[in-house]
Parts: sequence; structure tokens; C-alpha cells
Amino acid sequence: MKRCENQPAVRSDRPLEPSRQSLAACGSPILWLLFLLAFLALPPACAEIDLSPDTSEDGSQDDGGGKPDEATGYNELNLAAGRMVLYEVQVRSANACHPDVGANWQRQACLNKIAPDIPYRAQGMTCSDLDELQEIRLGTLDDMLANTADFRSGITVRYIDEQVGANTIWLMPLFPNNDTWSIPDGCDTLGSPYAVRDYLHVRGTLANSCIRQDLDEYSATPCWGNDRLEALIAEAHRRGMRVMLDVAFNHFGHNYLMYDYTDFVPVRERIASNENLNDLWNFQRTHDEALLYPELLDTPAELTQLSNADPEHRARLQALQNHCPSLSGQQLVVAYNVWRDALDWERAQFPCDTQYLEQAAPGFFLGANRWDPSSGPGDYFTNNWRDVKFLFHHESNTTHRHEFLRQREYLFRIMNYWVSRGVDGFRLDHTTDPANGLGPNEWDYIVSKVNYYAHLRGQALPVYLAEEFHAQQEMGRVVDVITEGYVRDMTGRDGVTKDAPHLEWVLGNMDRFGGRTYVMTALETHDEHRLTDGTGFDVWTGAGFWAIGAATWSTPMLLMGQEFGEPYGLAFRKPDYLRSRFVGSQNYLSQADQLLSFYHEIITGRLAEANRALIDSHRTFLRTRQNQLVDPRILAMVKWSSDGNVLFAFHNLWPQYVAQSYYIPSDLAGALYLRDDYDYALVDVFSEQPVGECRSGADLKWDLYVEMDADTRLQWLRLTRCMR
Repeated sequence: MKRCENQPAVRSDRPLEPSRQSLAACGSPILWLLFLLAFLALPPACAEIDLSPDTSEDGSQDDGGGKPDEATGYNELNLAAGRMVLYEVQVRSANACHPDVGANWQRQACLNKIAPDIPYRAQGMTCSDLDELQEIRLGTLDDMLANTADFRSGITVRYIDEQVGANTIWLMPLFPNNDTWSIPDGCDTLGSPYAVRDYLHVRGTLANSCIRQDLDEYSATPCWGNDRLEALIAEAHRRGMRVMLDVAFNHFGHNYLMYDYTDFVPVRERIASNENLNDLWNFQRTHDEALLYPELLDTPAELTQLSNADPEHRARLQALQNHCPSLSGQQLVVAYNVWRDALDWERAQFPCDTQYLEQAAPGFFLGANRWDPSSGPGDYFTNNWRDVKFLFHHESNTTHRHEFLRQREYLFRIMNYWVSRGVDGFRLDHTTDPANGLGPNEWDYIVSKVNYYAHLRGQALPVYLAEEFHAQQEMGRVVDVITEGYVRDMTGRDGVTKDAPHLEWVLGNMDRFGGRTYVMTALETHDEHRLTDGTGFDVWTGAGFWAIGAATWSTPMLLMGQEFGEPYGLAFRKPDYLRSRFVGSQNYLSQADQLLSFYHEIITGRLAEANRALIDSHRTFLRTRQNQLVDPRILAMVKWSSDGNVLFAFHNLWPQYVAQSYYIPSDLAGALYLRDDYDYALVDVFSEQPVGECRSGADLKWDLYVEMDADTRLQWLRLTRCMR
């Protein structure tokens, strides 16, 4: 079995401890009994050195997300992020197929598959490949709930859990999106999932129940897939997994349809009541019971019921109908959602012939001058992202403070709704941008408020992952995981030599966040080239490099298909499928099962409690015994936790035979609780078997020897005590 390889390091200083990381005392008799039982369960002649996992005062494992004293402190680092392994899924493509590709059974299954028939809607454009693209049968959320653990049959929750071993499913945007106006290319037949037109519903084309009725979000009576997402979340939770959603809040897609809660206190009503809007930061003082378990106002029947039952709703609805007497049905529902949140100047010019947000409440969007909110149609900032309109996020523009606060509350309500439905976290696309993105302070407010209501519901706090370009240090204080840099730096697609000194620099560069956030470790993301494209990697070498991230204080991520060797860059905006799933296709990898097993072993090794040092922030790069230098072929690290769990991680970077002796200096030996007069063995994390004989601490310090053949990508060795 191939494993990951090590490479030498350049820095021997360790990263700072995360501010919220603390260890409980280990003096409990019960804990000592557990320690004794763990010792007795070890292979003969070896006993673990480590004592107990991090625990809270009540003895439960600390998930790192407790309630701080102040409301504005609800964005403390969530240590759960360090125990997550992400698996990114593009639902439409994950289980998509072509009826002419694969083994006979796969072709037949494709022909029988329930799949949406999506009309080509692009206005003023044509696609030369339209017929071929429409032969691809797209996947749904229901496909992910199928009872199979074989990727050839489907990318399912069961498969991700049992075969990959990842514990968090990161779903790319599932929401209705713009596939009609100003799309970048004529063959973007589906539009971009990031050009969202409704953030509170799941696309009907992702739900088999809608497909069977020939309905979707465009139908006169819309059909949405929210219940199927909730079913997926429930299945993931049953398996102890998390589900993250992907949102892009610096823009909306053209012709956004504003749905909202049945009840909440709109900013316009707070203004009318002369509230101090600074109090919005005090979540207890401005607590709104309707935000705790929100329901959506999205059907005419619900609007009628609200109006009949509540005089405030009735008065608002009457005011809207006086302004637009011809509105009815679903159009009236959408218009009402906008009307109750529209400011006075927007109500004065409220259109009756369209209910799209950018026309009905233009103050949500950034104006053409890049500073003020839009004043109406034609006054919008745009760039080469033609299929979206940018939101107004300039908090420092105090002249338009009400517009800013109003859209900030709406973005909070979006995230709060999905958390109330069981979503465990969010990937925040393109988080900050000086011209057209949210600022760190706005994110701080939204994240903190979402956490406040999650805490009141008794939920574990969500995890937040930010794609960050502009305000890295500031966002590092707000979110739990940041994507900055790692993908580009690790793969070195700019021609950098990918040896141990380079990788030590990459890992050391992650330390600059000072333990305030984790860094997502991955070799590709949804908008990156595939693993083998321009990196010099084959799939095995790439997997070895990926394992480096799995051995660090980080949040590792796999892109679907990476684990069975998919080399093809999937398209975002048009029908596509994972070619490597299909037997006999050009991309099908004969060693796919072995590669998948390799990733599974890495993930299992990382997450095992016995190897918790891998997730800890303590790390030092090792130096050769002979000359105290870096061996460029091997990334060599020692990881340890404060309670005495110690692992040596050796990564053989390229397919080559390597052998090297390393030296452990006295100060490092002290941090590792490595004593000259004790005997120790090194236990292979994957086989759980000792490697070599028991040796004294003094001998190990002087000569820590590692040897790997060209097919061995790594060795992770846990330090254990040998009993005389």
C-alpha cells in the first residue's frame, strides 16, 4: 500500500497555541482507569504515553464552541474545525451520467435515472454543443441518499462516510440561480451556482419529487427541494457527520427573488420606533423570538393566513395592494416580502410590474459609483462578472447606514434559517473586497448573531470557512477556517521546487495567523485545476502531498473524485459528470480502490483519538543527525499534544527510496516528555504494529532512523512507552 512521504523542515519554532485551546486536569480516578485499560489493549511490550483527551469540567469532550460572556464574543474559534475533514460536492455533477459511458449496468442505470430536463434559457445566446450537453443526466440530492457505498454506483452520504472517511459534506450552492441573463458563455446552460436568485430555497431540479411532477422553481406554483436537503442533513447527522453550505454574499444573481421569514422586526420598523440601531450588536437587548425557529413566507396561502391573523401584516399587505392593486398569487408573496423591508424612498418608487429585488429595493445593491447604494435601474456597479449584481456593503458610508443595516440583517436571516434547519457551517465565498465585498466587521456581526441564536436552540455552533483574498488577518479573527494560499503554495504550479524546504515554508506561512484560525489544506478547490494538471504529480504523489495537510493543525479538504483519481476539471455552469466513476471510460483508474483506501487510511489516522497530536498545534521540523540540516527529499515533523501524545510524521515527497537519521535535541525531547532512562517503541499509525525494537530515550534522541521505499509515501509513527 502506498503511503505519503516526508520532507525536512526549515523552522524549528512552533506555532502559537490557539487562544481557546485548554486542557483539563487528568487527576480523575476514572480517567486513570481508562488510561490503564488503554494500556492493556496495546500490542505486547508497548504502552501509550498519552493521558486523556481534552475534556470540559463535566467530563464531556470540548468541541470548542461554548458561549462567551458577551454577546459580541460569539465568534470565538470553534475547535471543532480542527477535527473536520471536508468533502466538497457539486450535487448536479456528483451523480450525473451519460447513457453511452461506462459498463453496461452503469449505462442502463443512467437510462433509468430520474433526472431533470432543464430548458435552455439564455437570452440572446446560442450553444453549439447544446444537444450533446443535454444528453448528460444530472444528479439530485435524492441520489446522494441512495444506499450504496461504491462510487461507481454513486457519490452518496454513505460512500463519503464509510469509504472516504470524511466527516463533513461541503455542498456547493444549491439555490435557484441565474441561467438566463448575461451569462458568461453561451454554453453555460445551467448558469453559475454563485449567481443566486433565491437564498432561502433549494433548486427544484435537485429534488426527485419536483422532477416527477415536471415542476421547479420557475413553475407558476414553484417546487423547491428544501425537504430533500433536510433529509440529507438528517442522514449525515445520523452518521455523526456535518453538512456545510456554500454562500456568496458580495453579490446576488440577476433578478433576485426575495423570500423571507413569516415574522421578524424589519429595520424600517426599528427606524420608525426611534430605536438606537447600535443596539443591534446587543443580541440580548434586541432579541427577536421569531428568529429562533423561523418559518418562510413563500406561498399565497401563508400570506393570506398571516394577514387574517395579524393586524400588522394586514396593514402592510393593504398598503402594498393599494400601491399595486393588480398583484396576486406568487407575485404578491414576493412583492410583500420586499415591501415590508423596503425603506421609505424605495416604497415611493416601488414597481408593480416586477418584483425582482434590484428594481423593488435597489438600496440592497451597490451603485455605479462603487460607494453609494443603487438608486434604481441602470445605477449598478458591474465588472466582468456579468451574471451578478453586487450588494452594498460599505459600512463606513454613514449617509446610507439604513441600507447597510437592512441588507446585513437579511444576510444574517439567510444563514440563521439554514442553521435552524440543521446546517452545521458555511463556506463563505469571496468574503471581503474593498470595492464590492463585505468587511470583516460585517462578517463579525453576522457570524456572532447566527451563533447567538444557534446557542439558544441548543445547537453546536456552526463552523465558518472563508475564501479570503484581501483582509486575511482581520478575517482570521472572525472565521474558524481560512482558505488563503495553501492550494497554490503546496502544489507550486508557478514552477517552484516542491521539496522539504518549500513545504516547511508553506506550513510555516500558515502559522502567521497565530492560532486564531485554521487553514484549509487541500490540493484543489472548485475553481482550481485538477490535481495532476501542471503540478508534476501523479495521483499517488498528489495524495502524499495531501496527507501533509492531514498531519497539520488544519482543516483538510477533498474535492469529489480526487480520492479515486479523477483528472478532469468539472465545469460549473453546464451539465457535467465525473468520468472516473465509469468503468472503461478514458479516465477510469484501475487502481481506484487502492487510492481510495489510501485516502481513507490517512483520514482515519488523523481523526483517531490515539493520534490526536496530528490535530494539535505543537509542531517542530526535524533535522538530520549528521549535519543538522534539511533532507530535501523528506518532510520530517514531530507533533505533540500537551497531554503527552507524540507522533513523528515522515513524508517521502516523490517516488524514490529514502533513508535518513534524525536527531532530537534536548529541549525538544523535554517538550515530548522523552526521557533518556525510559524505553520506547514507535508504533505505525496505520498497522498499529511496532516498527523496530524497544529503544532507550537516549538512543532515540541520537538516532531516529526512517527508511521508505519508492512506493511508500509516508510513515506516521506514534511514540509509545515500553514496559520493562
